Amino acid sequence: MRSLFLPFMHEIKTWKIVIGFFIISVFYILGSFLFGIFCSSITICSFSNGLGRTPLNLLFVLFTFVPIWIGVWVAMKFIHHIPMKVLFSPSGKLDLPRLIKAFSIMLFLGVSIESGFQFIPVISKYINYEPNNILAFSDWAKWLLPVLLFIFVQSAAEELVFRGYLLQLIWSKNAGYVYAVILPSLIFGLLHFDSQSYGTNAWYYCFNTFVVGCLLCLITLHTGSLSLAFGLHWGGNTVSLVFFGIYGNLDGMALWLTYLDPKSTAMGVALIFSTFLIVLIYSLWALFYFGSFLPVFEVKKPKQ
Repeated sequence: MRSLFLPFMHEIKTWKIVIGFFIISVFYILGSFLFGIFCSSITICSFSNGLGRTPLNLLFVLFTFVPIWIGVWVAMKFIHHIPMKVLFSPSGKLDLPRLIKAFSIMLFLGVSIESGFQFIPVISKYINYEPNNILAFSDWAKWLLPVLLFIFVQSAAEELVFRGYLLQLIWSKNAGYVYAVILPSLIFGLLHFDSQSYGTNAWYYCFNTFVVGCLLCLITLHTGSLSLAFGLHWGGNTVSLVFFGIYGNLDGMALWLTYLDPKSTAMGVALIFSTFLIVLIYSLWALFYFGSFLPVFEVKKPKQ
């Protein structure tokens, strides 16, 4: 196994990585701000009732991640002078069959696990899903394809930044796992901190996202491509946005809803358990396919 990047990329400067990430952040923040102003002027995408409470409203929320793609392209082209497609794989191409397979597996696992929990009394007592009576199945089916497309845009945008731009550029500098895996994942986790919605559980949610970020980094290094990370993230977000959702939280396309309070103790326990389950599934996969929890190439040490 070798580094994802071509040999010439080891000359990338740290300050350029920082500036590039700043540019990406500005594109996302500015794009979201301008889009919010636009939505406030028209009723069809108003966020007055909360984010993503209808299929169309959810589409608008997901669309705010489009500027991230533009920001990464700008950073790669004008700061690093490298084609953005190199972030996908050394060949510059995504492995579509692998991406679709990862999406399908994650979709199957997510739906199966959430459905199975409903037959376990000790769990279903606290996390019980009910049909979303506000959403007609015909409307759900009508919006399904565009929503799936934009869920991919959203989830892949996050992967492009954290498992593409940050992981790979830092790794190409002969950095170790602490800098290349943990640092981008820590940023990824902190950006998901939401005390308003989750209360003290925001820390558990943040930790869960941090762990997921680390594992997606390792998956990317294991496979030498973003294809699996794209597919897994896409599938996971599809489960939580299109099938099983939390009432009041981006629930416009969820077929089943739980009315569990995100600030409750039960939610905190669920987040801790899901973190453990995700690590277990990754460990079994990595050991079965690669024989090692960490990528098999020599662990890199930070430069002195």
